[in-house]
Amino acid sequence: MSDKYKYRHRFLTILRLMPRNATLYAGLGVGVVAFFCGVWVVPQYAIGIGANAFFIVFCALSWLKTPLLTADYLKKNARKEDTPALGIILIVAFVVSASIISLTLALFSGTKPDPFQVISGVTSVLTGWFTVQTLGALHYAYEYYQAPDEQGGGDSEVEGGLDFPGDEPPNGVAFMYFSFTIGTSVATSDTRLQSNTMRRRVMVHLVFSHLYNTFLLAFAVNVLMSLGGGGGG
Repeated sequence: MSDKYKYRHRFLTILRLMPRNATLYAGLGVGVVAFFCGVWVVPQYAIGIGANAFFIVFCALSWLKTPLLTADYLKKNARKEDTPALGIILIVAFVVSASIISLTLALFSGTKPDPFQVISGVTSVLTGWFTVQTLGALHYAYEYYQAPDEQGGGDSEVEGGLDFPGDEPPNGVAFMYFSFTIGTSVATSDTRLQSNTMRRRVMVHLVFSHLYNTFLLAFAVNVLMSLGGGGGG
């Protein structure tokens, strides 16, 4: 038990000491390596393999780091760790493109869908969705704790653009909850928006989530129809 605690402590220490955007770069690095390995071994699956590797590694590291994102940690590190808005747009564009390409190739590349390619494509769409929500949660967290200093006054929580219920200062889990609520229900639930800047960001997230969820449903129908048609042939 003590050894288990010791190894866990070391792992959390490594996560805490990771440089800015290390989880993102780690995911990209693993994704690129997985893609080229796929090109070499199974080229028809390379896009799905690379995309899934990136999504899974990024989400796994981000979720493991979430317990470390206390309110104090976020206040101290918000400015130096947030991903720039342009970077977020590029990553989201990559997520959508990789998911669409992977699943489109799976469904329409031949007369009979390749089951493994379909599984890879569907997985990339799902893991891509989790990636978008996770990225949104981290950006909301850092944006929230950057806001008071940028607006030049006070320490009121609403100056961060969000008003969470309860007396506890929001931590990483709170922002994960907020982001995934938007992603699943296309609503903000019990958290109130308190600034126009945050409203703009949430509006983009809401619209994107609605479109992505619609796309997810449409492709789910296509997958079932393609597999049914393939089985009937």
